Amino acid sequence: MMTPLRNRFSYTFLRSALAFLGFSALALAGPLGEGRATDEVDTQKAAPVDQFHPDAKSAATPAYGGQVVVHLSSMPEGLCRAVENSAVSRWMLYEVNDTLVLQDWETWEFKPSLCEGWVEEDQIILKPEAASKYPQAREIGSGDKLRQVLYGKVELVDGTYSVSSASRGNPVEGTLEVPAADVESVQEGTVFTFYLPTNVKWHDGHPFDAEDVMFSWDLFNNSEVDCDEIRFQYQQILDGELIDKQAVRFFFEKQYFLALQVPGEMGIVPRHLYDLTDPDNKRYDPETHAEFARLKGADHVFTEAELGQYINENPHNTDWVGVGPYKIVSWDSKRVTAERFEDYHDPEKAGYVDKIIWRHISDDDTAFNGLINGELDYFARVKSEDYFGEGTEQEAFKDAFYKGYFYTGTYGYTGLNTLRPTLSDVNVRKALTIAFDWEDFKKTKYNDLAIRVNGPQNYFGPGYNREVEFLPYDPDLAEEMLAEAGWYDRDGNGIIDKDGIEMELEFLFPSGNAASESFGLRMQESYEPLGIKINMRNFEWSTFLERMLERKFDMVNLAWVPPVESDPEQLWHSKWGPAELKSSNMCGVMDEEVDRLIEAGQIELDKEKRAELWKALHKRLYEEIQPYMFGLNSPRKFAMNKNIRGFQAFKIAPGYSIRRWYYPAGTEGTRAELAK
Repeated sequence: MMTPLRNRFSYTFLRSALAFLGFSALALAGPLGEGRATDEVDTQKAAPVDQFHPDAKSAATPAYGGQVVVHLSSMPEGLCRAVENSAVSRWMLYEVNDTLVLQDWETWEFKPSLCEGWVEEDQIILKPEAASKYPQAREIGSGDKLRQVLYGKVELVDGTYSVSSASRGNPVEGTLEVPAADVESVQEGTVFTFYLPTNVKWHDGHPFDAEDVMFSWDLFNNSEVDCDEIRFQYQQILDGELIDKQAVRFFFEKQYFLALQVPGEMGIVPRHLYDLTDPDNKRYDPETHAEFARLKGADHVFTEAELGQYINENPHNTDWVGVGPYKIVSWDSKRVTAERFEDYHDPEKAGYVDKIIWRHISDDDTAFNGLINGELDYFARVKSEDYFGEGTEQEAFKDAFYKGYFYTGTYGYTGLNTLRPTLSDVNVRKALTIAFDWEDFKKTKYNDLAIRVNGPQNYFGPGYNREVEFLPYDPDLAEEMLAEAGWYDRDGNGIIDKDGIEMELEFLFPSGNAASESFGLRMQESYEPLGIKINMRNFEWSTFLERMLERKFDMVNLAWVPPVESDPEQLWHSKWGPAELKSSNMCGVMDEEVDRLIEAGQIELDKEKRAELWKALHKRLYEEIQPYMFGLNSPRKFAMNKNIRGFQAFKIAPGYSIRRWYYPAGTEGTRAELAK
């Protein structure tokens, strides 16, 4: 799933899963750009620990205790992943709410996290007339998706399928032989059984179990829950089964390359706090139940709308109760504070510091001043003017902080609303890309350190197509293309027009984002000679997000934070393109070949074959559709308190793990053991 990065540059997708960002770093200049080995950057999954720390060569013994203050460029509306899918919220959830599985920072392999393990099985869909022959068959789905299935490890030998049970509660005992004549289809890797530990507690002390997992999936089936941006992934799960308190099983409708990650990385919520039908909910939220009883009677049956609204507006979206090593203890407009959860189920992975404070400062210049004044320990939006200039050379900085940089798969882009008359012609969209001098921008703003991209997959992942050539910088050709598309200055006022409409485009970006503003100003300069007027508009995050989702823009400057490999459906499939939908396909892409490539890639389990499909999609989007002005993957330039050790950069966003940070032994207020 792709995640939008708030305010700056979010492919885990969106609001992943999807965080939005504008361009993250400003002008890079000087020694940072010297001698960069591109192939090393491309292959390095994890950087050395404390790579940029001035005392990196001296060993430090980790101690427990202390706090870290981490900058937030935007404040999430909550931490319930179903209704808040920003990158910022996802990064916070790494520390306050475990998922069933977690992608290993160094190897990129998925490993158990909240679960003890899982079993992956295949699914045989029986022909309707043959289903009665197999008492072991299980009925799943409903309506036109109703099916009778056998599941287990499936092999085809001489025209007969053998099904061997591999999971707890599977009706198939041993091995069952099924003639091919009885089989409608076989869907590989479509049944996942997760086994849960018995010692996990929510932060309020309530036991965690499989009912929480089942509810967290099932809420995506409630049309009233505000989760349209990521609903499509969870609706690929055709059915779920509660085996017992410590085991849950999910059946996918068909093969899906992200099948493990969908339930495995799902944002799990406590059923007793989010489900009005849970018997425990009345005990934890008596006021709501009393109000319903007063208005609608004691025997009232909750409607889907009431259940959905309760999730969308739940106070625990901010008053978060999770199962991670840190628990939220306060939340206001300026900061979110989390403290160590003493009953965390996996003490060895509990983290070193006792408190994490996420400090919201929307303006980057103000945030850097806050860093210098001791209000932040970590700030990852250092501008080049400060990184290479007086900002980081002043004694107040050098005495307390050090600086460094790292790459993730994040890329900036400017989305073009293809549903607007001014931008509906692909040749107009290509002309905008051709008229912008990307190489000069990369050189003057990033000293050639940034990596230019022209496709939507993670630059470091297997699906990025490096053979696609960039459109050339050619403003004269751009002018010709615009004229051929009918756009030229008919009334001599300096602005090109067509059918009575002038080429006047709104450039939308989040408030406080100096990098987006700088990029927009460069656009104005680039397009003015062509007779294109760019009007820059900025809004605070929630308003910006709403305008974007409602497609009230011509151009929108953001960034995606893709995982190593992402599902392109949310961004490009026609089903999410119509104007009335609030989706990540805010540019309105609706193309049959794009749909075909997405659907073929989703069911392709062979990694190499799937990568070729994503590369073909990349090529078509850039060469034939141009819904984005794809921008740059720039390194994140950060500043860190020198007293904190253990910083390590990874390609997986956010590019670091706060749990690994620590104060060295001997630091005042620290201790050698985990327990306080």
